[in-house]
Amino acid sequence: MRRRLPSDAGLSLLEILVAITIVAMVSAAVVFAVQPADDPLDSEADRLTLRLNYASQDAIATGQPVGLVIEEFGAGYAFYRYVDGLWRPLGNNPGLEPHRMQAEIRLSVTDAVLVEAEGSAVPVFWFDPAGLNDPFRLRLQGQGREIELNWTENETLERREIGA
Repeated sequence: MRRRLPSDAGLSLLEILVAITIVAMVSAAVVFAVQPADDPLDSEADRLTLRLNYASQDAIATGQPVGLVIEEFGAGYAFYRYVDGLWRPLGNNPGLEPHRMQAEIRLSVTDAVLVEAEGSAVPVFWFDPAGLNDPFRLRLQGQGREIELNWTENETLERREIGA
């Protein structure tokens, strides 16, 4: 003989799904709230890496050299294009606009072929439109850490933390 359970015994499938959804939403909120903030030095290194790769491709696409000019004391940088015998700022290109870094972060060049030009800013290196670029190294310093960006002869940008 079968026994009948009262209709209010147990949980319905819908009630279980609602409970699981609430638990998932609360745990997602906790995960996002607990995630550490991005490290400013890592963020600057990522930004510079993307912009250097973009500058290399821009030089090839436009057929004109694109150079990196580091501000005095390494507080920022800007990209310049070589036009009519002068290096001119690329302020109209959103991917290559000038950038000021956070106060505690500094950028320096550790290994590059330096050039001299009269009457205009001097890039510490430039990307050749033919893709024949000299290797260079940049170093980002801040918060007791250093990150080195190394443009190799194979046209790749390697990143490594110094002293790690």
